[in-house]
Amino acid sequence: MKGTILDFSIQHGSGVISAENGNRYEFLGQQWNEKAAPRKGMYVDFAIEPTTGQAISIYLVKEVQGSFFSNKIDSEDNYNIIDWTKKCFENYINFSGRARRKEFWFFYLATVIVAILAQIIDSIIRSNVGIVNLLWNLATFIPVFAAGARRLHDIGRSGWWQLLILTVIGIIPLVIFWATDTKQENNEWGKPAK
Repeated sequence: MKGTILDFSIQHGSGVISAENGNRYEFLGQQWNEKAAPRKGMYVDFAIEPTTGQAISIYLVKEVQGSFFSNKIDSEDNYNIIDWTKKCFENYINFSGRARRKEFWFFYLATVIVAILAQIIDSIIRSNVGIVNLLWNLATFIPVFAAGARRLHDIGRSGWWQLLILTVIGIIPLVIFWATDTKQENNEWGKPAK
């Protein structure tokens, strides 16, 4: 029988397949026979265990075109500031690709909030050097520029535009660029970020 994976939870090791006959069948991760993990949108072939009614011996037939990208974006719609910050730190030296506005601005907001907290901690411990803030700024220097470059790529501009920040007035066009909505066409840095 054939169907499409509706959901799969790595934490629970189980998922649900919507079969072509209109029925839904649960399955366990042990029944998955492919190298890549199962995910929503995959078109699969499977058998049904007669006693439990669960899907068994599951093989990937083909993946619905664009489903991985679409599902990734659907899940990103539910991201909060912590998720966006985590995503940027996971890509902390990635200056290629594209980043949507939410990703950049939530990450930037998180870094500013933590920097303020670091300054407060420095004032509480009466650090003359501001060691906590200094360490935070060193830790986020490259990730902020990487996220900024990916954000500029999303509107079709080179990450080198960030050098404008070295001029007194250069921050104004950068903020305008970073606030510009995603260009919905593919460019040299990949597919649109949203």
